[in-house]
Amino acid sequence: GSVLSYGSDNTKGTCIAECTGKYLENCADGQCTASIAGSKYCSKCKSGFVPVNGLCVSAETARAAPPGCTPDKTNGVCTACTEKYFLESGGCYQAEKFPGNTLCTTADAGKCTTCANGQDKDSNGSCPACPTNCASCAKDNTKTCNKCFSGYYLDTAKACKKCSETSGNIQGVENCISCLAPTSPQSSTPVTCYVKTSGGGSGDNSTGGDSGPNLSSGAIAGISVAVIVVVGGLV
Repeated sequence: GSVLSYGSDNTKGTCIAECTGKYLENCADGQCTASIAGSKYCSKCKSGFVPVNGLCVSAETARAAPPGCTPDKTNGVCTACTEKYFLESGGCYQAEKFPGNTLCTTADAGKCTTCANGQDKDSNGSCPACPTNCASCAKDNTKTCNKCFSGYYLDTAKACKKCSETSGNIQGVENCISCLAPTSPQSSTPVTCYVKTSGGGSGDNSTGGDSGPNLSSGAIAGISVAVIVVVGGLV
């Protein structure tokens, strides 16, 4: 998966591979395990650091608002959050900022007040989890996904699959990172691929899109990127 690395203005940035760069700095070995918005973030930092918005920051810095984390410096986690942050997988995340806003849209006093996945928060301010890579799921059955995170499509079994992965009659597209499932999949019907990374697939090149069978009808061809610039609030 990919994560959003914010720039200096803290509103937009570039997509980088998960568990790399600043998102891996001071993360405890093997602890980049928190699954948020279809990507992995650090769930436990090295001693003296704690996870805030997916990054390991100084435990002393985390005590101050707006970071809003009550740190356990020895164990490298947050034990509680403050302000408009909520606790998730050992870290505090801001409800108004990506990736936190993919789980919780509003928070108060360190607890989530409105879940982003269609569920109702519990008394602890936690949102019942939907399946991995699922953005929203049914209230009466959280295992039934209604919407997937970017980079995944909803298959006929209501499960989220990577755009490059084949499931039943739905055929994935190699190197595709943004797609939509076909409305009436027949035998080996490909996903509608909107964005592909450069390198891979016959016909893929640095100046044009895939002219072969990899893109289904209605796909936006001619997009081949190595790094994608996105807006911070985009989900």
